[in-house]
Amino acid sequence: MVEMLYNTNQIAPAIIDMDAEPEGSRRKARMSIDGARIIAGLSPRITVTFYNVSKVISVPAKMIDPSSKERYIQRTLLDKVSGQIHPGQIVALMGPSGSGKTTLLNTLSGRALNGVTGDIWFNKQRYEKGMKRKLAYVLQQDLFFESLTVKQQLTYTALLRLPNHLSKNDKLAQVEQIIDQLRIRKCENTPIMLISGGEKKRVNIGTELLTNPSVIFLDEPTSGLDSTSAVALIDVLRELSSQGKTIITSIHQPSSQIFQSFDQLILLADGKTIFMGKPSDALPYFATMGHQSPLQYNPADYVMDLVNQDMKVREDLKEAYLRNRIIVNEIKSISQFKEQNSSEGRKHLSAEPSGNESDLTNPDNVNLISRKHSSKWPIGFFSQMIILFSRSFRLTGKTQFTLLNFAQALSLAVISGLCWLQMDFVESTIPDRSSFIFFIMTFWPFQTLMMGILSFPFERGVIEKERASGSYRLSAYFIGKSLAEAPLKLVLPTLFLIIAYWMARINNNFAIFLAIVVFQLLSILVAESFGLFLGATLRNLQHAITAATVFLISLMLIGGFFIQHLPHWLGVWAKWLSFFKYAYNACLRLQFMGGQIYRCVDGSYVDICRNNINGTFTGADALRFFDSGIDIGYNFLVLFGMFIVFRTGAYFSLRFIKNNTGRT
Repeated sequence: MVEMLYNTNQIAPAIIDMDAEPEGSRRKARMSIDGARIIAGLSPRITVTFYNVSKVISVPAKMIDPSSKERYIQRTLLDKVSGQIHPGQIVALMGPSGSGKTTLLNTLSGRALNGVTGDIWFNKQRYEKGMKRKLAYVLQQDLFFESLTVKQQLTYTALLRLPNHLSKNDKLAQVEQIIDQLRIRKCENTPIMLISGGEKKRVNIGTELLTNPSVIFLDEPTSGLDSTSAVALIDVLRELSSQGKTIITSIHQPSSQIFQSFDQLILLADGKTIFMGKPSDALPYFATMGHQSPLQYNPADYVMDLVNQDMKVREDLKEAYLRNRIIVNEIKSISQFKEQNSSEGRKHLSAEPSGNESDLTNPDNVNLISRKHSSKWPIGFFSQMIILFSRSFRLTGKTQFTLLNFAQALSLAVISGLCWLQMDFVESTIPDRSSFIFFIMTFWPFQTLMMGILSFPFERGVIEKERASGSYRLSAYFIGKSLAEAPLKLVLPTLFLIIAYWMARINNNFAIFLAIVVFQLLSILVAESFGLFLGATLRNLQHAITAATVFLISLMLIGGFFIQHLPHWLGVWAKWLSFFKYAYNACLRLQFMGGQIYRCVDGSYVDICRNNINGTFTGADALRFFDSGIDIGYNFLVLFGMFIVFRTGAYFSLRFIKNNTGRT
């Protein structure tokens, strides 16, 4: 049996709580605050065993055969794949596109179990969601918030994914250990967008290594890397495997050097296994069937060329694999393992087997799913929300408060102020004042809505990646993001209004100014929420932008400024849908409040001016001309209600509308 990473004699009974901290580790933590050492004592060595794993999905028949009259047809992605992968091994899954290697990777990692039949064990325990913390999955695409530095990315991940019983110092120590282990110290303070592809891939691996997983799944980790970076990455994986980790990676067409560095190769074609064994045995195995590799030819290229040949060759290879005596014995051994464990409760994971049958039946068990820390999440809801708030605040601040954005806000404020510069309080300026109100109530909401649409499409990949690893609740992310972004996105519009409003001289009453600021900011929040809802609901970004443009123009037209008297069949219902209407009506009323006196002009259209010997009128008189009959409080409540409805809708769309695309 492979030696455990900690002394099991200190703990009784035989079943061990894997999240319990050994006494020695606790003492070291208090003396050295060495988070890396604490984490290193939490990870068992795990053998992954799978037997007759198949996956069948239903796909629309028209996608396969346009002439088909059936609605759906069954497609087999995996067909009775079996194998056993041990700690300390790097196992490569190879095959052409559509062969099932990514499907097998996702199935073994527990990420895509719908339609799966067969048996998968981690030592002697079947997969359960609570195992997620012991497994790591490195996506092919390196998904990050790329304006964060390498160290910031790893720190936020550590704070979110490492359990509460570790102190902040322990978690930060683990970050430092990972930075050194993956040799990314030189770029730790560099934004991720500026580092190389190889460094980015190592950061991707590092985010998963922070929890010290027992099994690491990687989806084509060398894709897009040059040969030097690819070899360096495999060297990192070799170091990890030497620590007793089980590493399973899909890979498309590696170099000969990388190909020979794997411990085991599983070669797939059409969802079936056609070879399983050491990479060095692959060419001799195929040579026995008459497929002789040319001299000085990359073995990986040859086996890929072989499985890309016509259907008859692939079928012959599948049949030959099933008849191979060594393979038959291996599958029989796995079948016996299945029979030995089928009657057990399978609630515990066996200690690390080395692969021999005697190890597979070892009575010493360790519990993979924690009893002491049985919560679904590593940290509590409020801790998650605070950390995600901090991250969103940092990200939004970097994108919102740029020199260009400040220049835009200030220049537009000055230009707007010059266009409506120091209007006199006379009757002829009333339409201009109203147009100013409508402008400020549409320009910033329009811009903020478009930014809201882009928010989730750009972040969704990162969110789904982090949630798939069990990092946090979606509600904690959504609330933290909303609380962090809202104040920051209101700064520039407020700065704009302070300058433009007083340059235009809308109303000299400061309380009126503050009330107009409130309505502008509320209308911005409503527009942003509507944008978030569209961005979360419509997965296609172009569709979302098109829908937003149509909605916005329609809402502006019925907002009450361009057309005051809509056709009855339209105005009786449509005008109540426009949030521009409520903000505009409220601010229109506000601008005429405060007792401001206006002078009449010749040809007056304000009734009180026609027979008024004083030649003046008040704001209250002007309201009789513009009044919509709805008071300010009502407008505020409707806008606030729209904000709640759209924001809530955005959350539920983000939660329940899934991306169904994927690779095999």
